[in-house]
Amino acid sequence: MKPAANERELMERMAPGALCQAGCLGSDVRGLGEIIEADSAALARQGVDGGELGRRLEGILRAAEAGLGRPVQVAEGLTAVHREAMGRIACPWRGCGVFPKGQVELDDARTGRRFLLTPLSVHMILCHGFYQGRGSPYRLEPLELAEALGLTVTGGGQ
Repeated sequence: MKPAANERELMERMAPGALCQAGCLGSDVRGLGEIIEADSAALARQGVDGGELGRRLEGILRAAEAGLGRPVQVAEGLTAVHREAMGRIACPWRGCGVFPKGQVELDDARTGRRFLLTPLSVHMILCHGFYQGRGSPYRLEPLELAEALGLTVTGGGQ
């Protein structure tokens, strides 16, 4: 199915080089709506509330920022470190504001997984249900993230 004009324009703003060098879509060939729906459905099948997941990520982001570059334990087995960067980046959905370019490295000692969170990526999850496209350097696999945060049955939550 062909994307609507506004979705096409939004995807153009997410393309590599538009707002940032790597873009937000990666190598994903699906439309924006398909990406969002697939991630939302995957979370729903596991009984995970995407809003709760986003709020937890926001808390981790704030705790890591307060650590001023030092590792912060944000949950059992989870350590976060904030890496500051110069500049700001706008949300591709117009009218949402601009966000600092720093990132948080979230390490899960239990699985060895590492997640890269940015203020923009957390915003896009919270406000738009968008975890970025497959192949994007900042793609956050929602089920892996939910498991790391203990929000799935296999992750020990709920």
